[in-house]
Amino acid sequence: MKRTKYLTGLAVAGVGAAVWAAVAFGATASHQSGITVRALDKGISFAPNKYIQDNMGFAPGTMTVASGSSLTFTYGGKPSQEPHTLTIVKRSDLPRTGSQVENCKPCQHYATPHLKNPKAPPGESNPIVHWELNTGQPGIDTVGDSIAIQAPGPHKSITVKVTAPSGTTLYLLCAVHPWMQGKIVVN
Repeated sequence: MKRTKYLTGLAVAGVGAAVWAAVAFGATASHQSGITVRALDKGISFAPNKYIQDNMGFAPGTMTVASGSSLTFTYGGKPSQEPHTLTIVKRSDLPRTGSQVENCKPCQHYATPHLKNPKAPPGESNPIVHWELNTGQPGIDTVGDSIAIQAPGPHKSITVKVTAPSGTTLYLLCAVHPWMQGKIVVN
């Protein structure tokens, strides 16, 4: 059974893991020619009758790139066979509580167009068919832009241009695992 079905139980742990993830998954990286962002899965930890914690995150969590440089989104290590997105959202839309993680409105709004039928739940009969979504110009530049990866299969990695102008900060999350959050600082 996929971990995404345990979202309710993971929500509270995911919020608490945000600070830990900044250290464990690498806090920042700076590159002028391009950057690779990895979806890391360090497994699940739990204490019986206390909590469950899903240890997924972006590495790095904060990246600095030049406008026009490339961004490659890929799995970091062995893929967990779960899809991930790198979805640009407003900073104010980043989930900050367990309830917000469980009912992630930007996840539902911006990332469902990745699916064959955006109005139906994801699954084998409703797969990801759109690997890159552009709200603005091609590339990553504005709220609503989103890229997806999935393993196994040919979509374990995707490379796009960061087309946002210098001076922009883009906030991101994984629409499947909304406790995975980060930002792109464009210089």
